[in-house]
Amino acid sequence: MQRAGSATQAWQQLQLQHEHLPPGTHATLLRACAQANAPRRHAVKTLALLLACGAALYAFERRGPWRSWTADYRTGINQRRVVTLRDGTQLTLNTHSAIDIDYSGERRRIALLAGEIFIATGKDAVQRPFFVDTPHGQLQALGTRFTVRLHDGYASAGVLEGAVAVLAGDGGQRLVLRPGESAHFDSAGLHRQALAPYGGAWLNGMLVARDMRLADFLAELSRYSEQPLACTPAIAGLRVSGSYPLADVGAILDAVSASLHLRRNTVTRFWGHQVVRIELAAR
Repeated sequence: MQRAGSATQAWQQLQLQHEHLPPGTHATLLRACAQANAPRRHAVKTLALLLACGAALYAFERRGPWRSWTADYRTGINQRRVVTLRDGTQLTLNTHSAIDIDYSGERRRIALLAGEIFIATGKDAVQRPFFVDTPHGQLQALGTRFTVRLHDGYASAGVLEGAVAVLAGDGGQRLVLRPGESAHFDSAGLHRQALAPYGGAWLNGMLVARDMRLADFLAELSRYSEQPLACTPAIAGLRVSGSYPLADVGAILDAVSASLHLRRNTVTRFWGHQVVRIELAAR
């Protein structure tokens, strides 16, 4: 930076591009690059690499899977878990879910890190408000029973009892849900809709389908399977109906395949990864 004005300009530009990094990170990165007698080209390359890694690590810290691994409570694939908090709030974690709990301040706060939870709020002795944080927005429970689920790129909530206020993105948009209502939300906005029927069947260990596309059914069932589930495009539009116990995913696949005259085939990729593929039965 002392040798050339262009270096100072480049450093300022990198700071603007990575201004979301935690305080002190820029100075740490700069000190790591300022090695005595380091060639200029090498120093610039090192600086660029460290800044890129710093940004990536910061994003990973906020959204990476390790947060689920170190969560206060979590479940594995096709596991469910009930947790009762000290205020009487009862949480039920669905398959492959993770949450953090913070009751230390003036608010009761649950952070949903992965998967899906059902919440029946308890009565707090000091009447602290109850919030659920997701990467796509925040919810405030108003004495209620409700579900929250993370999807790819958005979150959803459904209310069974009471009311829930949904605050999308930075909180600029607010929507109050009543019993029988749900919403999808992300940083761009909120979308109110009717609560999907049978959406809470997982609480009883069931998956209920009513005239569901086979591709959609398999996508939902994949949440409870150790192996990814898929089907060939030719049969993706076939319809599935029924109530299926989630304790045995293989039995569900066999039942659906038999009713639709299909077969399941386990495909092993060249790196050893297995995928269960539903396809037309050989004639």
